[in-house]
Amino acid sequence: MNNYIIIFYILIVVYVLYIENLEIEYFDNEDNAIEDIYTISKKKYEEYITKKEMYDKYIKKYFKNIDYIDLQKININNDNKIFVSVASYRDPQCLLTVHDLINNATNPENLVIIICQQNDDEDIDCVMDFDYKNAIVKIMRLKHTEAKGPCWARFLIQQEWTGEEYYCQFDSHTRVVKDWDQKCIQELNKLKNINDTDKICLSNYVSTYDVLTNTIDTNTLRGPMFTESVDQDDGFFRFNSNFVDSILQTKSNGWSGCFSFSSSKILHDAPYDPYTPFLFFGEETDIFARLYTNNWLLHVPTIPICYTVFDRSYRKTFWENHDQEPVSFLSKLRLYYRFGLISDLPKPLIKDIKKFSLGKNKTFDNFLMYCKE
Repeated sequence: MNNYIIIFYILIVVYVLYIENLEIEYFDNEDNAIEDIYTISKKKYEEYITKKEMYDKYIKKYFKNIDYIDLQKININNDNKIFVSVASYRDPQCLLTVHDLINNATNPENLVIIICQQNDDEDIDCVMDFDYKNAIVKIMRLKHTEAKGPCWARFLIQQEWTGEEYYCQFDSHTRVVKDWDQKCIQELNKLKNINDTDKICLSNYVSTYDVLTNTIDTNTLRGPMFTESVDQDDGFFRFNSNFVDSILQTKSNGWSGCFSFSSSKILHDAPYDPYTPFLFFGEETDIFARLYTNNWLLHVPTIPICYTVFDRSYRKTFWENHDQEPVSFLSKLRLYYRFGLISDLPKPLIKDIKKFSLGKNKTFDNFLMYCKE
């Protein structure tokens, strides 16, 4: 009898561990993500109303009219060139990243690398003298005190696009495999043929490397992205992906800012919004929602392409700016408005909102349910 009791308790422990593992990989399917984000966005709007006078000073400072190029008016060339976006904030790894992108490319002459460097005078410059191998490298140098977060930096970079066929986005702390450019194009073309659409984006939370030893972690692949949770502070999704040995099914339910490769049509359907200063959490939900509602399909590469560093302890971050938190809050309000969750904001917060709207093929509620699959 005692043996049966022991077995019974062992089964209970195994079951509990199994459930906990499920919750680590996927947020609870009983959670209603639609109600979560609708409720949270309303609370955030009420918070803005109660502190309106305090927030108005940040609106006046950070949400002024911006002159910019409408990327939808730029035609895409059939030139095999890859427009590479690298946003860097006080990152000593950036120089090595640029060096790696060029040296490991099959066709470096087809690379157009645009770097938005936001440094203090003492920081390491992203570009020094080395052989570019006919790649075009342009660096935009901003003082770190002028930085307004990754979305702003990536917006500035995209303004340099002149119609190159492919768009690629990397973190400034990245290592790439040999022939990464050719492999990305091959993976993309394969998926285009299978799905009979050119609205394919390769994106993932990629594997990592050690900044001290420059060695790649032993597990070089991560599988399709999924929604891990709905953040109860802002209502936006937090995505993740599992480390795997091989990938057979590439369809992915997420988009990652650390690696994205696609046709430059992505710049027509989901360009970075200049009116989202200091936005960090919310960036990936915003881009993914606009891609999904414009009928884009997200996939992960079946082979290793690049590696990044998620540990920020080795460098400074834009969070050192004291205005980051209140201004990010205002940028999130703009996203709630874009998604149709709130309907009343000051005009500066909804400036040119239609130019960065969701697509008309699917609704935001469709997007929320898709993320829960």
